[in-house]
Amino acid sequence: MKKKTIMTKTIIIVLTTILLIPNLPFIGKDISHRLDEGYFRYSNLDGSYEITQDFHFKSPGFETFGFEQWIKRTSPSEENRKLYRLYKINPLCFWRWSNYLRHGVHFDYMNPNVIEINRQKKKAGTGTVM
Repeated sequence: MKKKTIMTKTIIIVLTTILLIPNLPFIGKDISHRLDEGYFRYSNLDGSYEITQDFHFKSPGFETFGFEQWIKRTSPSEENRKLYRLYKINPLCFWRWSNYLRHGVHFDYMNPNVIEINRQKKKAGTGTVM
């Protein structure tokens, strides 16, 4: 009985460590830089504004301030004033959980193909964006 309790506690500690350490600020940023550079992309509906989250050591982190300033400068149509994430949230990638909770859940998902179609329509000058 005592052996089972010790084994259960050990498993819980190991699993917690495996899930927690990759999501710590400095360690998680280094892991994301190595594994996920270029993965976390965001765009407005017609693709006229795109941003990719950067994980370099001196990178300040992800903010929407640049998008807000872009809206003030360019005054895009109403449907293009919303930022979408272009990546799907995968709960099995546990090292991304911190980023998902801080950024990903705040943006609706949009298929990158839809953004590309809208970009092509805008370039061609035909139709409206979806």
